[in-house]
Amino acid sequence: MAETGPRDRFDDWFDEPEPADAWATRVDRLARARETDDWETEDWIEETAIRPPARSRRSRPSAPVVLGLAALAVCLLLGILAAAGVFSSGGKPRTLSTTGSTTAPTTAGTTTTAAPTVQVPTSILKPGDSGAKVTLLQRALARAGYSTGKADGSYGPATKSAVAQFQQAHGLTADGVAGPKTLAALAAALHSATG
Repeated sequence: MAETGPRDRFDDWFDEPEPADAWATRVDRLARARETDDWETEDWIEETAIRPPARSRRSRPSAPVVLGLAALAVCLLLGILAAAGVFSSGGKPRTLSTTGSTTAPTTAGTTTTAAPTVQVPTSILKPGDSGAKVTLLQRALARAGYSTGKADGSYGPATKSAVAQFQQAHGLTADGVAGPKTLAALAAALHSATG
């Protein structure tokens, strides 16, 4: 029998023998298997007990993955609650102050409209000032009958003249500065005109 190399000792299923050597190679392989007592272990026809596959253990996610998923879930929940308005103020609902007209309740089909409410500023204003408080002063003076022209928020000559006229008509020093006494008199004049 010829000496076989290390390659011939292994059963190579993918190696196709030459057609002329096919029978000889098979016979040699079977003879080698009988000599080494591998014959019994290579018997594929023998019935073997079928075992159920072993259960594979599922790997548990690591702590950082679990913490990341938990943080994501909390952020998602907070986002949904914020969108639903859960975190808004639970106090009194906000009311917007308006200077428009208010409508009295209707009785028997008639509607009465109250005079528009005009606010009087509470801080001292003088020529050269500008802003929302000056606009309030200009509207209050116009409502009281002292025209300042357009209510533009600028304490110019027309506003100074209207303040001086109002002061003179109400027995105040006519200096054209809307001080505490002038503002109080203007508020009282508007209240008596609407009341």
